[in-house]
Amino acid sequence: MHSVLEQSLQPSEIIIGDDSHDDITEKIVLDIKENCEIPIFYTRHSPSLGQAGNVNFLYDKAQGHKIVLLHDDDLLLPNAIEDLNNCWNMHPDLIAAYGKQYIISEEGEVNLEESHNLNQMFFRTSDYAGLQKSSLEVAILHQFPSNGYMVLASAAKFIRYRPYQEVGTGCDFDFSLRLSLEYSNFFFLDKYTAKYRLSNTSVSKSSNDDAAAQSFNIVLTTNVPEELSWAKEYELKRSAPIAIVQLIDLGKRKQALDIYFSKYHPWSSRFSLGGVRRLIKAFLPRTIGKLI
Repeated sequence: MHSVLEQSLQPSEIIIGDDSHDDITEKIVLDIKENCEIPIFYTRHSPSLGQAGNVNFLYDKAQGHKIVLLHDDDLLLPNAIEDLNNCWNMHPDLIAAYGKQYIISEEGEVNLEESHNLNQMFFRTSDYAGLQKSSLEVAILHQFPSNGYMVLASAAKFIRYRPYQEVGTGCDFDFSLRLSLEYSNFFFLDKYTAKYRLSNTSVSKSSNDDAAAQSFNIVLTTNVPEELSWAKEYELKRSAPIAIVQLIDLGKRKQALDIYFSKYHPWSSRFSLGGVRRLIKAFLPRTIGKLI
């Protein structure tokens, strides 16, 4: 919240959906509201709505023309809202704009090397700056981040998040892919705008995380034009090792082995140290396999 309040361009409103099981967040928000000129709308969900339900709640409540989604463990850089909003001055028909992300520790320390590698992996480099030629490519390659982006409210409200029962913990990626299939005009700002926190309480650290496995399956079953076949193959090969481990941890060994022996997990990956460990893990009892 402090990273939002410190923006050079102040938001017209702040909407908070609280899915926690205690009142700690509520007390913090009430304390901030006392000295805040920006309208803050707070709702604590009981029972919790889950990630997809909570994001849809936020989208539905938003009154502004544009929305910036910010997950609870991440931060915006001070010029993020102003810089992203200025992208519409260059291209008034944009659907979404986003920048680069720093990787930060749980304590908030920036890891420059990991940050550089993350943005390289997801094609957030100067070579891709500006209006993107293919919105579908943007989504498939994860150039569009899971949060910290600015999107037209009308588009976000129309696409919405699909529930856990349909896409598991892969709802962020599923949203970006369906957004890209419906709309064009995505803008990558070659500038850091957000900090992505690697915390012990993030979804990716939970025992039921299947985001990579869900993303793999979504990309696998998505038809793409011939000119984007390279992007589809790149993403499937990138996410295959992570998807395999997630599926094994979830007890879905057949699905894991199907990917393990697929063309998207080639011999070079199978005979690597990590590939051998994944194969051993698949045949060990689940409680022991989680230790590998």
